[in-house]
Amino acid sequence: MLIRDIFTFAFDALKERKLRAALTILGVAIGPAAIVALIGATEGFSHAVSAQFDKMGVTTMSVMPVGRGATLTATDVETLQKIEGVKHVIPYYLVRATLRYGGTTTSAYVVALDLSKLDLLFSDIKVVSGSMPTSSELTSALIGFRLANPADPQTPPIQLYQVVTVSLQGGISRSFLVKGVLSEFGVGLFITPDDTIFIPLESGRLLLGSTHYTGVFVIASSREAVNEVINSISSIYGNKVRIMAVSSILSIIQSITSSISTILASIASISVVVAFMGIMTSMFTSVYERIREIGVAKAMGYTNNTILLLFLTEAILTGLIGGTIGSAVGAVFSHFLLLLFSGGIRFGGPEGFSHPPTTQQAMPITLQTSTLQITPVITPQLILLAILMATAVGALAGLVPAWRASRLTPVEALRHE
Repeated sequence: MLIRDIFTFAFDALKERKLRAALTILGVAIGPAAIVALIGATEGFSHAVSAQFDKMGVTTMSVMPVGRGATLTATDVETLQKIEGVKHVIPYYLVRATLRYGGTTTSAYVVALDLSKLDLLFSDIKVVSGSMPTSSELTSALIGFRLANPADPQTPPIQLYQVVTVSLQGGISRSFLVKGVLSEFGVGLFITPDDTIFIPLESGRLLLGSTHYTGVFVIASSREAVNEVINSISSIYGNKVRIMAVSSILSIIQSITSSISTILASIASISVVVAFMGIMTSMFTSVYERIREIGVAKAMGYTNNTILLLFLTEAILTGLIGGTIGSAVGAVFSHFLLLLFSGGIRFGGPEGFSHPPTTQQAMPITLQTSTLQITPVITPQLILLAILMATAVGALAGLVPAWRASRLTPVEALRHE
């Protein structure tokens, strides 16, 4: 009997019992759909986080003073610069302030640092309007994309060359001319540039009236040197500083998402067991209903192996069709899954990565939040794995019923009513 004839026979058998076949295929499809959707979504999250962290620089770390009396000054910047494996040291001031411009009052973070090194912290960022203030332009500022293009249509944007007054607690105020607007960046770990106003480092010192930096960004010469740099800083400062490395946080997040992906895939695999039982039950029923057909076929000369192949092919086709449909549904559903939950995925925030207070600030300063845009990662390998898994389940589930059918004798089968 030709292979084509075997597949034709199997298809005809499925079409004769449309409802049962459809329900069995539906049961099979649930497993691949769940696996593709969940793994695709978690992999998409992991890739999105990795890509965003790469933009922030995996060799970057933030060093902040902690504890009573702990400070970081220009002397500490020189000390950190001398550590082996350190490529750049960028001190900064960070403060939450009230902004007033054109009759509008809002709040935002103000970051003072060497603006010429901004691209070292945010690799893809650039000035899209205006120009970059020099270190001597103490009354000039750069603003983030969201300050110039607010998401809320009711909030007036800050215009290029507009004067913005920055006010701190205690009545300290300074006015700055917006000289440039930055490109959109997205999520930030230590600083979210889209919602920040940047001023020269000296302007920050004058604004806060302090030579004690909020923190220092340290950029290692390579990813391999990060741990050595962290150990060196810890040996010098001990518990007087807190070190947060982008690479360390990225590794933790990737480890968590990998574990979540494994757990979700394991949970989804339970549906594979259900599919196995469904196919086996359906095939046993099919064999029972067609015992007389088996007897006639054997009387006509069909061998045991041919009967085995006929029923086994039917089970394999059930798994193959279910796996294909389930994979397609899972790929689509993964987009809806991320659309549903991505709005709640945030970094930083009031309860997140917080800075210690400056000498002029009585309350902690916290980093802003931004929503991470995620696209599910549906690879051909994932689709193929899901389809092959469903097909293998079909083959295994159909093996025993097919073997039972092949062992029937013509006399026994023809006597069946």
